[in-house]
Amino acid sequence: MSTTRLNVVEGGDPIRRQAAAWFARLRADDVSESDRRDCRQWLNADPRHRAAYERIERMWSTLGEHAPHPEVALRIRAETPAPAAPASARKRGTRAAWWSGAAAALVALAVIGWRLQPAPPVPEQHYVTAIGESRTIALADGSRVSLDTDTRLQVRFSGEQRRISLVRGRAFFRVAKETRPFLVQTEDGSVKAVGTEFEVYRREGEIEVALIEGRVLLLAAAADGAAPVQLATLDPGQKASFGQRKPLRMIQPDRHAALPAWLSGKLAFEDQALPAAVTEFNRYSHRRIVLQGEAVARIRVSGVFRSDDPHAFVEALQELYPVAVSASPSGDLLLSDRR
Repeated sequence: MSTTRLNVVEGGDPIRRQAAAWFARLRADDVSESDRRDCRQWLNADPRHRAAYERIERMWSTLGEHAPHPEVALRIRAETPAPAAPASARKRGTRAAWWSGAAAALVALAVIGWRLQPAPPVPEQHYVTAIGESRTIALADGSRVSLDTDTRLQVRFSGEQRRISLVRGRAFFRVAKETRPFLVQTEDGSVKAVGTEFEVYRREGEIEVALIEGRVLLLAAAADGAAPVQLATLDPGQKASFGQRKPLRMIQPDRHAALPAWLSGKLAFEDQALPAAVTEFNRYSHRRIVLQGEAVARIRVSGVFRSDDPHAFVEALQELYPVAVSASPSGDLLLSDRR
């Protein structure tokens, strides 16, 4: 029977250092409301702050038997400089209090890094959003994933890699930087990243990838047992689509916004064919927009609209184009040519 071994790794992330200091400070006996307020301000100042803090919380909950590990204690005493305490703690001269007990071990581990060998298995997680729903989840590694309407994904982490299966829908990934690769898989291909921000949209027969920050590799769908073939590397601002039966196609990115509009509850179109725009709106509502006739199908639209308000979209079409609107017995909005 093998014994789990703790390895202390050199290096350190300033944000992780600050997160650990705040975590320890909030657990001190003399923590004040001012401390809590200052911590909230620090968390809200940068999404990376909150991700690092949540990672510390998860690390603390899983540390278990390793908190009093002699190797950790030795490194605390001999080699690990104490990170600067939060300003509120320094003013009252209470650094000794927040460095006490097991919190000190946590801060030392956060500063110098830690890993357990072998890595504990993480159960597969499933996340789903209903039609019209969106949500953001924090993963075990500190990454954050925003799920668009009608989206389903599976998360499987191991000691070697972080694997996400996007079964349907669209998701935006803010990947925590670490050595394990981060892989988003679909039946039509995969996206590989190590610390970046990107969007993956699974359409029928293809996926669409937009990169905001960092770099990702686009990988073709591979047969069982075969190594995936790299199709391209995306740089920030680039966008591409590909599938099993569709070649790689570079797409002109939206120049109006860095982040996808749907993250803020909007849909943005620029000279978009009306059928494609309607398809997007129909993902957010059980009441569908239905086009009738070739004339309306040839319309192209531009603008930014609320994803939960198809009526405003239809009213805008009526003002700008010769479009007639009626309702079907089921409540669908029927659009036809009024000329």
